[in-house]
Amino acid sequence: MYSVDGVFKKLTRLKENLQDLTEEEAYGIFADILEGKLSDVKISAFLTAMRIKGETGEELLGVFRSIREKMEFPPQKPEALDLALNYDGKNRTLYILPSALWLCSKLGLDFTNHFALRTPTKEGVTLYEVVSALGVELNVHFCDQRDYAPALHDLMPLRRELGFRSLINTVEKFLNPFGTKRVVVSIFHKPYFEKNAELLELLGFEDYTIIKGLEGGIEPLPDRPTYIKRKGEELESVSPGELGLAMPRSVHTDNVLEDSVELNRRIIEGEERGEFFNWAVYTAGVLLYSHGRCTSVKEGVELVLKDTSL
Repeated sequence: MYSVDGVFKKLTRLKENLQDLTEEEAYGIFADILEGKLSDVKISAFLTAMRIKGETGEELLGVFRSIREKMEFPPQKPEALDLALNYDGKNRTLYILPSALWLCSKLGLDFTNHFALRTPTKEGVTLYEVVSALGVELNVHFCDQRDYAPALHDLMPLRRELGFRSLINTVEKFLNPFGTKRVVVSIFHKPYFEKNAELLELLGFEDYTIIKGLEGGIEPLPDRPTYIKRKGEELESVSPGELGLAMPRSVHTDNVLEDSVELNRRIIEGEERGEFFNWAVYTAGVLLYSHGRCTSVKEGVELVLKDTSL
């Protein structure tokens, strides 16, 4: 049975004696947080203790349930692919994803993405900001957290003040407000494949793909192999060299938004058909594979290159 005191009793022991919460305990305390029943001090203590202990799939599922119960859903897009990107965006590398989405839109694919601006820890540039500034139709539907989960978004000032990645950073990626059957998830570190796969199975997605891409995103690394795991498949490594595509040597920038907008504009308008275009094709191949339109990234790349309108 859930009680606030019971939860904190489990989480305020010495580190080696910390206890995992049940799904119902995690659900209960986060529901209380969303309803404003806990002070900022107690919320901070909970998030910090969970960060130190490490979250289980059962705990994350409980938090997920509590948030979903209070969500306000946009029109549903079950056949789209949800781009479950890290909410804190990018702050040191270019986005190629808009060009990849443009290539996929020419093949009739639909996408969704949910986001929040200035999410810690990076408070970086989001896909939404780049696409909005670009002003091109890309078959991607966006939803702001302040609109679909206002109670969760109300925690953003406290999250910024705490300044560390909490369980919210993990859970919010999976909230899927558009109700898609398929999702592609980004991760920062290789050990997170197993934890993310466990949670995706618990959430019942029909299909999912997990990618350890550039800056913790879903864009494949241009200079080395990218690790990808599809539901029901073993973890695999994909290299641009295997695809016969020359990649850019550097994708770093000090101005993510302006430089990403300019790069993607040049690709979409046909001014760039070199290494950065190849990277867009590679990324589109990953999206086609994640969307279930092909059986491998290589096949996805071949489908993109066959499009005669490029």
